[in-house]
Amino acid sequence: MFTAFLPIKYKSERVNNKNFRMIKGKPLFFYILETISSIELIEEIVIDFDNKKVEETINKFFNNITFVERSKNLSDPYESVNNLIKDNLKNFKNNYIIQTHVTNPLLRKKTIEDALNKYLAEKNPLFSVTKYQSRFYDSRIKPINHKLDELLPTQHLPPVYEENSNFYIFSKKQFKEAESRLNKNSEIFEIPILESMDVDTEEDLGLVKKLL
Repeated sequence: MFTAFLPIKYKSERVNNKNFRMIKGKPLFFYILETISSIELIEEIVIDFDNKKVEETINKFFNNITFVERSKNLSDPYESVNNLIKDNLKNFKNNYIIQTHVTNPLLRKKTIEDALNKYLAEKNPLFSVTKYQSRFYDSRIKPINHKLDELLPTQHLPPVYEENSNFYIFSKKQFKEAESRLNKNSEIFEIPILESMDVDTEEDLGLVKKLL
């Protein structure tokens, strides 16, 4: 039904060796791969990698993954994930795709299954978000979602949603038409804050270790 797509770099820019750091005796990549491997709606897992050591290391833990070596012209560490998806569409055997990252180890099976089922029911692209109801300001200290002269309780403020990059769900056709994993019909899928943690810093990694 679905192909899960995960791009993985061997080297990380902000956290040294991030994708392979050990947490409770397992590398960081292990947790999301174990979760999506247990979901029946996901029939295929494709990993786009930039170094053979990625494939060698993951194969020590999983034997149900398809590996695709990244095209040389997409080897820039800051390459857009949209370009990686575009380059890999031909490698996906399923029409429906969920793209996620190995840096989302706290995502629960049920959350992903609920999102996949919502997509199947409505067929609109989905992306995961985190909901916040706090007082936000822009870089010039201009209020974004509140008024300085109206001190509403935070629970009464209009929510702000963060695109947390945990997952994106779409079809091949939808991606080709928009040349993006998002389009004008995309819908948000709210997930709990603790599940949404994306490991970008050493501090994130320390929190994830404690939560796991």
